[in-house]
Amino acid sequence: MIDRFPVAPAMRRARIATTAVFFINGMALALFFSNIALLKELIALSDARLGTALGLQGLGTVIFVVIGSLVATKFGTRATMLFGAVLLALALQAVGFASQYTGFLLAILALGASNSFIDVSMNAHASLVEREYRTEIMPSFHAAYNFGGFAGASLAAQFIRATGGAYSSLTFAGIAMVAVIVVGWIILGNLKPMIAEKSEDRRHTAAVVLRSPAVLILGIFVAMALFVENAMNGWSGVYLKDVVMADPATAATAFAAFQFALAIGRLLGSPAIRRFGAERVVIGGGLIAAAGVLLAVTVVSQPTALIGFAAIGLGLANCTPMFFTRAAAAFPSSPALGIALVNTIGYLGYIGGPLALGLVSESWGLKSAFLLVLVAMMVIAFGCRLVTALKSSAEIAAG
Repeated sequence: MIDRFPVAPAMRRARIATTAVFFINGMALALFFSNIALLKELIALSDARLGTALGLQGLGTVIFVVIGSLVATKFGTRATMLFGAVLLALALQAVGFASQYTGFLLAILALGASNSFIDVSMNAHASLVEREYRTEIMPSFHAAYNFGGFAGASLAAQFIRATGGAYSSLTFAGIAMVAVIVVGWIILGNLKPMIAEKSEDRRHTAAVVLRSPAVLILGIFVAMALFVENAMNGWSGVYLKDVVMADPATAATAFAAFQFALAIGRLLGSPAIRRFGAERVVIGGGLIAAAGVLLAVTVVSQPTALIGFAAIGLGLANCTPMFFTRAAAAFPSSPALGIALVNTIGYLGYIGGPLALGLVSESWGLKSAFLLVLVAMMVIAFGCRLVTALKSSAEIAAG
């Protein structure tokens, strides 16, 4: 990619290190999500109970995401990433040890809470790097997250085949998450948010920003995007196992297909946005994702399911990063707070999505439940003009 503005070498190194954090976080969570079909079998969970558990992961994130933003603002984004990584490593071990439903619920809740510290701080850190580049590079960070997801799903399939359990995957995920942030601590860069020059900007509180139309609009669209993403994270493997009748190791490939397509879509996102515009990218993506859902639920086979899940990933790819960079720009003096507030609204989709899918699946089957994904993507596609009218972090920095 050709940058339009000169960028200092230190900032280029910071971009590489931030990309590594996104990659390893995607890999760590993929090692968890790829084991959901196996964990569902080992703990004997119904679809409704699994939906409740996955909803609790989102609840844990919502409870702690604003706390994470405040910690990141006070102590810095890289310190918050490291703190979250340690908590995440411990939570993953708790998931691996869980043998009863109650213990599994508590572990999932802790997993969501700990990852919120990493999520908000790495996205805020990425938005600060993006300002220095003065062009939309947020999709490239999210592409790294999804390439990590693909790598994690591929590793999970091997771990399942080798051990028949989930614990080895989760242990590896926790160790890797902490190790990458420790090794990359220096080159991440101790980045500081822009300080607002106007006194009224400094007096902004979370309540003031939350009343902003931009934050509310972004929150609604993030809710739709996170609903789709969590639906695919938690249920694509279950779909392959329960509907297509694949074995647990093969079921992990469903998550891998989704993550790989997300990664490719996000890798191409920045040039696509520059060439076609954000609005066309989102509308086209929504239509591709809708076609993927229809393929997966109408032609039941492993190849068509994988192609359908990949199409959903490709269509969703550039929605979330475009929403996040505009959330950071909505509150320039503290991008972590802007992202956290949008995430607070958005994670209602992350919580409600698994619950809705589980309940619909329990009553009408998982194929019918997946049609909710189609509805969410159509809402994103045909309402995206509300989002693309808002400025991104790069546009704010470029003036």
